[in-house]
Amino acid sequence: MDRMQVNVRLTPELIEAIDQRRIAMQPSLGRIPNRSEVIREILEANLPAANKGSGPGKRAKKA
Repeated sequence: MDRMQVNVRLTPELIEAIDQRRIAMQPSLGRIPNRSEVIREILEANLPAANKGSGPGKRAKKA
């Protein structure tokens, strides 16, 4: 899967929310994901275009 790097600036509050999500994901993953993984998961879950195609990192929309 091809990926492109995108640099964004986030508020401290958003960074804190991402970090809290990272900690919350630890039990299900068995490790703490990095911020990029969390942001990618949020985008894939919320943007219709991110759910097209197949391959690693693609998830089906929840009903």
